[in-house]
Amino acid sequence: MLRMSSEPEKKKETTWDRITGPKLFKTVTNWQGIHSVPLVPLRVLTGLLMIHHGSEGGIGPANFGAPEFQGFVDYIVKPYFGFLPLSPDLWAAIHDYIEFFGGICLTLGFLTRPAALSLLLTMGGAVYFHLASTGLQGFPLGHVANYSYDFEEPTLYALICLMFWFNGAGPLSVDSIIYSNISEEEEE
Repeated sequence: MLRMSSEPEKKKETTWDRITGPKLFKTVTNWQGIHSVPLVPLRVLTGLLMIHHGSEGGIGPANFGAPEFQGFVDYIVKPYFGFLPLSPDLWAAIHDYIEFFGGICLTLGFLTRPAALSLLLTMGGAVYFHLASTGLQGFPLGHVANYSYDFEEPTLYALICLMFWFNGAGPLSVDSIIYSNISEEEEE
């Protein structure tokens, strides 16, 4: 049967078309299903690294008396955050507790938004410390001895936490399970 149509015939899309065609510029606007999968390792690994950062000098957070904890107090909190009220030891402990327990929450995807916000603020303090202690180090085109700007890592952590603060943990999380059980919204 012969068709007479004014519509042009659509050719089958190839892999090369997907790589070089308009889909190269298409952005995911719905982070459901398969699109949420990259969020899981990002959230889990960020949380695990925060747990590690929050356990200076021991297994748990705020290991008072440990050389690593005391070094953090003496060389970071006192000189760069001495303007804060209360004891430098208290601020160092708060920092460790936020990173340790915030990291656990982020890893599990439990209370993700409050955990991400507290980690974002803590990483903001870390960015401030690095910029105050070493400056921009020639950023963006300077070459530094250790091949990494000192403020790079906390800046990336801050941006990751900002993303989880705005978007939540994603569908593969404890938060998602809790929300599905307490929400009165109809699923689409």
